[in-house]
Amino acid sequence: MSELKNLSVLTAPIGQLSGDGQLRESVSERRGRKGADFPLWYIPPNLISHFGLPGTAIEAVVAEDPSVISWLKLRFGGQSFEISLDIDQLRELASDLPPSPTNRDICT
Repeated sequence: MSELKNLSVLTAPIGQLSGDGQLRESVSERRGRKGADFPLWYIPPNLISHFGLPGTAIEAVVAEDPSVISWLKLRFGGQSFEISLDIDQLRELASDLPPSPTNRDICT
């Protein structure tokens, strides 16, 4: 049986949260300190509609602790809100780290 829980969410246009790799570092570091099952999930653009999040061409971070989302919003910007989501589905589908940053050729 799935467990619905009221969680905090931060959404932003694709790349605003994950584009430079800092979100990946932050999630990895937090999981390293608090355990792999720490309630912090990254929802990639292809799963936004699956979780019923509003918007298109966006990515999201979901956390059980609203202060985590507040801190991430200060760091990355975006829109925050609360929504009820299925914890089991988050664990199954959104436990991967955010993507690695895109390497750009900056040579002249």
